Amino acid sequence: MLFKNFTKIVLAVALTFTCISFLLIKIDSVSAATTENATVNTKGSPLTVRSGPGTSYKKVGSLEKGKAVTVYSKTKSGWSEIRYNKKKAYVSTKYLKFSNVKITKKKYKNISDLSYPQVSGLKSKAAQDKINQVLTKHAKDAYSSYLQAKKDREKDKNEEWCKESPYSCQYSYSISYKVKFNQDGKLSILIDDYYYSGGAHGMGYTTSYNFKESSGKQVKISEILTSKAKYTKVQKYAYDYMRKRDSFYVKKQSDVPVNKDSQFYYTNGGIYLVFQEYEVAPYAASHPAVKIPSKVYK
Repeated sequence: MLFKNFTKIVLAVALTFTCISFLLIKIDSVSAATTENATVNTKGSPLTVRSGPGTSYKKVGSLEKGKAVTVYSKTKSGWSEIRYNKKKAYVSTKYLKFSNVKITKKKYKNISDLSYPQVSGLKSKAAQDKINQVLTKHAKDAYSSYLQAKKDREKDKNEEWCKESPYSCQYSYSISYKVKFNQDGKLSILIDDYYYSGGAHGMGYTTSYNFKESSGKQVKISEILTSKAKYTKVQKYAYDYMRKRDSFYVKKQSDVPVNKDSQFYYTNGGIYLVFQEYEVAPYAASHPAVKIPSKVYK
């Protein structure tokens, strides 16, 4: 009887503590109408990421200077809610540099599988419209593929092999995005297209969109790597990086595709090259990215 009563007391205390902690976080939070984009702006050491809004919470990781983050809300005590490894986490707001350019998540034709970004807050309305038109076009094109996948699913659902393995006939098409850089007048967004047409897994493709915020002009990698020699230098740097790591399966420099169609995004002090599935690593690696310092191609 004493053990049962003791257990009840322990559970009650634990539940009370959990509720109080939750309420403290809720009270401390100030909801944001829209998400904000910021970059880590520490002077030296990386920015600590914690499980809750305070130094007493567990450290779950760190972010390097210049890392782009999406802020979902801010607390009155000076903490910003972000996502770290796809989980809710917090960083100190004073070490973030916020951009005037806002990124808003949209759903094309209100379809949750077709999320894409739209920008606001640019000084030039013409530049803002130019960027949004490019991003909207990607969503519009994805919508056509979404409808085709839906049509194919309806056509095949009564086939015998579909009845035997229903999951393999759940064809789908979706898009999602990540803001990778939003500072110094530059904006980099990655849009991921994912198509499942049966089998063990679907296939994805990443498209990078890099813009000059002043004009809305889209920047291609050919405007950064302006000569054959620069392509070769970048390719060699990426190869030297990959051959030292087991996660890549490149055997020679020519195995690393670097050309006018290569995807990239801005970062502090250079760019990141983005590779497609199976290009340089197994499927599990998804879309690996390699940082290329600007000194390599300048």
